[in-house]
Amino acid sequence: MITLLTLTVLCLGGVVVGSVLIALVLTLIGLPLAILFSLLPWLLRLAGVVLLIKGILDQPFRWENLIPAALAFALSGVLRWLF
Repeated sequence: MITLLTLTVLCLGGVVVGSVLIALVLTLIGLPLAILFSLLPWLLRLAGVVLLIKGILDQPFRWENLIPAALAFALSGVLRWLF
């Protein structure tokens, strides 16, 4: 027969162990995502520069070729503003 004290200790131990496991899982998932989101605006700017150079060097030159570069720069700005 389980006493009330034993049940209380088991439940408190389960809550502590569960909290530690949840914190560990969130750290293992959240840390790489935080690093990715911190690098993403820089990578988008780099992609924007590459797309801009590609759009300028395309023959014949058309303004439509610069749209992907503009979108990459805009998305980079939005992500820097949000995060």
